[in-house]
Amino acid sequence: MTNYKPPSIDEVKNACQQAGYDLPDEEIHYQHQSAIGMIDSLNILQNYEVQATIENREVGEAPKPEANTHNQWAWRCNIQRSTSGKLANKKIGVKDCVAVAGVPMQAGCAGIVDYIPSYDSPCITSLLDEGVIITGKLNCENVCFSAYSHTSCNGDVMNPYNKKKTAGGSSSGSGVCVALGDVDMAIGTDTGGSVRIPSNFCGVVGMKTTTGLISTKGVTPCMTSLDTIGPLTKSVKENALFLEVMSKSNNYVQHLLGNCSYSEGIDNGIKGMNIAVLKEGFEFQNSDPEINNIVKACVRKMSDLGANVEEISIPEVKYGAHILVVHFFEATHWLEDHLCPKGQKTLRFEIKNHFKDQNKLSHYAKSATLLRYFLKEDEADDIWEHAEDITEILKRKYVQNLKHFDAICVPTVPAKSPDLPLKGLPLLEQFPAMLPIANNTCLANITGHPALTVNCGFTSQDMPVGILLTGKYFDEKTLYRIGRAVEQLQS
Repeated sequence: MTNYKPPSIDEVKNACQQAGYDLPDEEIHYQHQSAIGMIDSLNILQNYEVQATIENREVGEAPKPEANTHNQWAWRCNIQRSTSGKLANKKIGVKDCVAVAGVPMQAGCAGIVDYIPSYDSPCITSLLDEGVIITGKLNCENVCFSAYSHTSCNGDVMNPYNKKKTAGGSSSGSGVCVALGDVDMAIGTDTGGSVRIPSNFCGVVGMKTTTGLISTKGVTPCMTSLDTIGPLTKSVKENALFLEVMSKSNNYVQHLLGNCSYSEGIDNGIKGMNIAVLKEGFEFQNSDPEINNIVKACVRKMSDLGANVEEISIPEVKYGAHILVVHFFEATHWLEDHLCPKGQKTLRFEIKNHFKDQNKLSHYAKSATLLRYFLKEDEADDIWEHAEDITEILKRKYVQNLKHFDAICVPTVPAKSPDLPLKGLPLLEQFPAMLPIANNTCLANITGHPALTVNCGFTSQDMPVGILLTGKYFDEKTLYRIGRAVEQLQS
């Protein structure tokens, strides 16, 4: 690796001027010596080479069309480190933005060329240690920037209940693979709803974990302060079991929480538990009456099981999707400053050496990168601070309400599954606004709380509907207990 060059005394003077410092010669000399020491530290780090951990792995192959009926797979492989463990021989699929060493990764974008990670994401390591078989990478939306399922460079991902409908995104292939029974569990990532939206549209169980519970190293970032990893499964019990293993990927959190048994007490029922119904979560402009009625019917059944149900109001939730737009500044930082053919090779950023063409970004991703050009720097700073102020109000109100309630519930997605757009339509019709789809899901990303979606019924068109349960920080266990009760109501 190339060493960093320490600055000359003139470069230090220039830097001081740019920073607005008016320093006497003695302090400039001090800053020069300080800079030499700091650069020396950077070079010491730079010269330590982190060894890749690729084992004897076959790269695998592109999926065969006959086994890729809904375009759910991006790549097929067969990787198993151990035949014993808590998840021995369970088949899993990995969203194609999560690094698996030795297996091609494209994050749904044709601009990423010939990228084969040299490291496993920590959550992959945790799962392999417990005996899983990784059977492939799953299609995802272009750099994970869509709530629909038609932006991947590999083509549309089709809904398992109706091929003409969206499967939801950005973990589109993850939702479809689980629903079709191709895998026992799929890994997804969730920045504004990208685990829960496809789980909703595909009728499976999806968990957006407490922010920070699972390490996001080795994941193509979207909006780093909001990014999370979560499991998608057919059943609530399976989801809890997989999370018990995946949560071991963050050593610091694991040390604080200990070994979490998320499935413990999962069948204890919900009698005596307190469930809040968030009024505003049913009142968005795109809220569909049939969806609302299905979710409210589920809530009434929960009351029949002995849960104490009460309506609450948090008016600020209507600003959630708009706050998400402000976080596009983070996406801009990643897409423009890191997805470029330069820089050092690291677990998180080695992908940037393989990003060759920004024109291959989806229309949605391009929109996000353009936002910062429409605001002056001080305007961007002001709206960021204002969004953070509203975020703190939202966090405080969620925390206050969750002191009295075990979970807060809303429809996972307020609207019905839209059709996949036909090619050749005007772009405004091919790429409709995606924020309304995330009106409810984005809230847990903004506040950092865990949120679980479970199927609670079907529309008159036989499309699945999910109920979204949001709980206390690091209390996924309670959400699984409530989700298990909801699941049993459908059987």
